Amino acid sequence: MKRRILEGETDPNTFVVIDLEASLGKSVETNKILREYIESYQFTGINFEQPYRKFLLVKRFAKDVEDSAQYIGENIDKLYQGFGDSSVRITGKGQHVIGITSDNWSYYRQNLEVVRDSDVLIITHSRYKMLCEDDELRRWFTEGRHTQIIDERIDFDIASFSRLEYNNLFSVLPHTLHPLLYDATKGLLDQVNECERMKTSEGKKLSSRGIIRCHPRIDSLEPIYELCNALDKNKSEIIRNKGLAAYNNLMDIVQRLHLFFQNTCYYNYHSLSTYNKMHRLFCLANNVILDANGQIDHLYSVKNGNIKFILDKQSRIIDHSGSTITHITFNTSKTSIHKKLNTETNQNEYFEKVSNFIKRNYKLGKRYLIVLQKEFVLSDNDDEGGFIRQFRQIGFTDIPIGDEYNGEAISVNWYGNLIGKNTWRDFDCCYLLGTPNPRFESHIIHLCQYADKHDWRIGLSVVKKGKTKSFKNPDLEKIRQGTIIAEMYQTVKRVQRKPKPKAEIYIVTSEEEIFSGVAKQLKHIKIAKSIPLTVDDFVSRHELNDASGSSNEDTMTEKIVDWLLSQPPGTYLKRDIAKQLNIKNSHFSRYINKDLSLVRSYISTKQIRIEYRSIIRL
Repeated sequence: MKRRILEGETDPNTFVVIDLEASLGKSVETNKILREYIESYQFTGINFEQPYRKFLLVKRFAKDVEDSAQYIGENIDKLYQGFGDSSVRITGKGQHVIGITSDNWSYYRQNLEVVRDSDVLIITHSRYKMLCEDDELRRWFTEGRHTQIIDERIDFDIASFSRLEYNNLFSVLPHTLHPLLYDATKGLLDQVNECERMKTSEGKKLSSRGIIRCHPRIDSLEPIYELCNALDKNKSEIIRNKGLAAYNNLMDIVQRLHLFFQNTCYYNYHSLSTYNKMHRLFCLANNVILDANGQIDHLYSVKNGNIKFILDKQSRIIDHSGSTITHITFNTSKTSIHKKLNTETNQNEYFEKVSNFIKRNYKLGKRYLIVLQKEFVLSDNDDEGGFIRQFRQIGFTDIPIGDEYNGEAISVNWYGNLIGKNTWRDFDCCYLLGTPNPRFESHIIHLCQYADKHDWRIGLSVVKKGKTKSFKNPDLEKIRQGTIIAEMYQTVKRVQRKPKPKAEIYIVTSEEEIFSGVAKQLKHIKIAKSIPLTVDDFVSRHELNDASGSSNEDTMTEKIVDWLLSQPPGTYLKRDIAKQLNIKNSHFSRYINKDLSLVRSYISTKQIRIEYRSIIRL
């Protein structure tokens, strides 16, 4: 790694990806290399007959930036030569190492020559994305720099829009701005409706077969710009009535609306997604990515992109022979878990079974990290989620959630909230009770972003293997699987962060390839006998085949709504709709009620209204 950073050069539009094992302290090693390099040159003038290099170091979080700047510049940025306080760091002109965060950006924004002249410049992933959008500012950050080192893959932004976003905007905006909102988003709502109506030659929903490429239309972007200006003028009123967080979320959505009309969009399950083409990796003379997921992430292996990646594979070093990993076979996607909710008792039968399994295997003196999707840990209003409530019912009462941990035997957390944290380094056991499935369209967009290629001619079909959906295209499927494996691998590496770990790991997933992919990354780990878990779908026990020939993948709710939207405006008795769709009257309210997000979206956009005995098609 040292030679690659200090002596390497890459071809144009090329990055070297160094795959260092998670928990081996690649950040510490990078900081040490840069510190020794600049101290050697500044204090001795010796650079081993090589041209002097300046560096751009990109870290995930602001705390990482601050820690790296403190360590690398600890000696070189102190006042010497018999004047001043030798413990005081130089700030400003003559500063060799600069770490930029939101706390000090206002100073450096006014002193860009200090930024340009520094030897080591350290920024966050977020600021890197800002530089992608501003060519002039990026020149101040990159001029004269030879090597950039990106610590972990940067997740470029994805913009999404659905009726739910429209409803949220509608509820926050003052009434006087509602017409302007409609003008700015009508093209997107029309596109969503069009994609939902598309059928295959067999008469089934096209969206059930895969992701749909589309290009929403708008006559002019002027309504979007007017809406942005109106939000700025009404900022005080919106914050006063709805709060700062609501206003910031509102602006974030509105400021990205133009992207949907300027780029290809991808429709999947009632939502459109797109991205900013300016969000791409920019290159210096030597480009290095440090990524513990380098061997797992297939984005680095896709051919024919405009950016190329060279994988510098590192052998796994840590010996996991003292650890065991167990595959519990069960589909733990969010959709699958939701289907296990018994609406008559409000008990989730999957949570009940897996909680009892944990209880049976619980041992005093050991500590347990339990991880699943956030919505099952915390609800939308930050109340306890379904798994936490179920876990308490079997006798576990002292359950710290998220970052609340303070020495308890059990910690429950969610994917995405463990990155860069060592809270659980001495824990003994790790349970992954959910599968971190990003939306399918996100994999397509990340491919476009990382390859810097936007005209891929590849199929976007999705096929079903058993109860698991996967891409038909092999590259997209490898990206999908790699993304899940990487998230799970990073999660299990949170526990027993030792040279010779002794961990018990349980992964609940229906995909053998995912389990095997995680186990493969853990050198010499013992693989225990798999454990099958069976839980009936509460809803599916009552579903009947639909005579209309709709796809089996469509939910009963979608079928009811589709039927209603195909009818002329009017009032339709619930019992007549149930008879038409071959649904038992006693089960009808499970599929169409105001508590379902899909139903709420049609109600709020004034397409249907639910009464006691009937539904009105507006």
